[in-house]
Amino acid sequence: MKTYAVFDDSFFQIKPWWMPEKLYRVVCQRSNPRSKDYMMELLHDKFPDAKLIDLKKKHYGCKIILLYPDSIGIGFRKIESILKMYNNEIIVLNGRKRVFALKPSVHKQLLLYRFLEITFLPEILITPFFVLYGVCIAAKDKFIGYKS
Repeated sequence: MKTYAVFDDSFFQIKPWWMPEKLYRVVCQRSNPRSKDYMMELLHDKFPDAKLIDLKKKHYGCKIILLYPDSIGIGFRKIESILKMYNNEIIVLNGRKRVFALKPSVHKQLLLYRFLEITFLPEILITPFFVLYGVCIAAKDKFIGYKS
């Protein structure tokens, strides 16, 4: 079975039109994407017989390795949907040197993680509680004082 690899860091090179500039910069900084040279070196260490391909050609009955420059593959949704149509074995090698098979359950988890990473939803939901808690603690210290 032939082994091919797909690398795409276009999300980290070109800002999506729908994302505000400041949010885009923060997402890119938090993702800590690896360079193409680093990912190619990692590919040849883990899968020495793999060849880098372009997705314009159709590849059936082969093993495809997706090279995520970050840990969760931000920007790979379209590529993953294209590859699902070919019924190939899909393996992921991410920038943190982790290798895993892209099964439907794993793919759903990655989609959720990507959504949370791009929208900052956990941070937005938790911040008001921390602010309220901080105000309560400050008021307690102001009126009652600190006792150890």
